Amino acid sequence: MPLPGLSYRDRLPLTWQTAETDGLPADWAVQNQRMLTALATLDERTRIEPETPGAQEFERLHHKFDLMIELLGALLRAAQPLPAPRPVCVGAEGLAWPLDADAPQPGACVDVRLYLHPSLPAPLQWRGRVLAHEEGDVLLQFAPWPEALAAAVERHVFTRHRRSVAGARSPVQRGDGETRT
Repeated sequence: MPLPGLSYRDRLPLTWQTAETDGLPADWAVQNQRMLTALATLDERTRIEPETPGAQEFERLHHKFDLMIELLGALLRAAQPLPAPRPVCVGAEGLAWPLDADAPQPGACVDVRLYLHPSLPAPLQWRGRVLAHEEGDVLLQFAPWPEALAAAVERHVFTRHRRSVAGARSPVQRGDGETRT
């Protein structure tokens, strides 16, 4: 899925519908900023040296909070099931997903909802224009958004891209005890 600039690939729930205007609704920018901040907080993990006083207690509390967040996410999903995940490529300026029979046509203005984490109470909502159908993918360019939101999206994409590169480089332990790279 070719997108300009830095991007990452994942399998995420995504929905889209045709939009009537090009501009990004102001309440979407606020909501997206809130969801990206929440996601960064969920992903943040403070590491404490095991010898530090209270380290075990801190880890125990951290695991309890993780469990509460997962249970809350399960409760949210029971009330509002997620769409089926699909391969996506997320960039700071656009999005790509596999072309299917009901895909929006090039030039169409569409609203996209992308569910980045099952524990977030809402998806990211973007409005954009379909640039092309290229190499079997729908290529969407996001509508302009406020500077603070653009910076948050860039941080999110950079962090996920960096993790995917690190994951690809780290050795994988095989079932027979050998490590492969």
